[in-house]
Amino acid sequence: MSETLVNHEPYAGKDLGEDAFICTSAMVDDYCEGLAVDRTRYLKPAYWDKPATPAMMVSQVDVGYDGARFDNAFGNLWMRQEWDFHHPIFADREYRRTSTILDVYEWRNRSVVKQEVSLFEGSELVVRGIHHQSFLLGQSSGKVALRDPKKKEGVRKFDAPQGEAIASVDRNIDLEMCGVFFHGNKSYHTDKKASEELGFEEVVVGGRMTLSLIGDMLEQRFGRGFYEGGTLDIKFTNIVWPDDHVTAKGVITNEQDGKATVTVWMEKDDGTVVVVGSASAAL
Repeated sequence: MSETLVNHEPYAGKDLGEDAFICTSAMVDDYCEGLAVDRTRYLKPAYWDKPATPAMMVSQVDVGYDGARFDNAFGNLWMRQEWDFHHPIFADREYRRTSTILDVYEWRNRSVVKQEVSLFEGSELVVRGIHHQSFLLGQSSGKVALRDPKKKEGVRKFDAPQGEAIASVDRNIDLEMCGVFFHGNKSYHTDKKASEELGFEEVVVGGRMTLSLIGDMLEQRFGRGFYEGGTLDIKFTNIVWPDDHVTAKGVITNEQDGKATVTVWMEKDDGTVVVVGSASAAL
């Protein structure tokens, strides 16, 4: 294996460099249309002197880092996303972006890349995220062996905690929505053949979509309190397929020192839980 190829692959401590990041108005259009979110919510100032983008446009910040993926992307699935929000992102404004591979670790039969990405305006931190992305490096063809959700102990049945339930957000995510959300790009999130090449029998609805629906729920409930000082830490527990109907839910479990702590999750109509996690926001 050449030194060039070795350096291309992710490894703990790898500096992915610094570049410019711009969330364009077209990206916001695709986000809103792809998720069936009311675009007019983001066409006028809410709390700031200009309109902010949807809070979960942060999921676009870690896009484009080829050095964070293994060349063998077979079975590629998201495992976890962690976000700390400090300020909103405004459309068509240039930000400074940095990223580092914090770790590469093994989990069950998967190799997981733990990537940190930070977005700055000047020297001021706007948002910081940590992405755990998994790969089946021991396999490069055939089919990905997926565990039956009904046999995953403690995952299919989710006991909602006590507390104040917040308004849920639900969607029937179809293939057309996936195509729009991912800007018309061909990938295993939009194209069946591309998905089969990575070992899946059907298109895999992107984690960015389910993550964003949970963020949309929190944004609608807490507004500025989620944009400025909010956190989100979720784990992906089951795959969402096209035409699945999913519902994002949340319960406020604690309010202390001007901050709400929230348990969040997403489930299919049959009760299969696809995302679990926690969040916080200023009150």
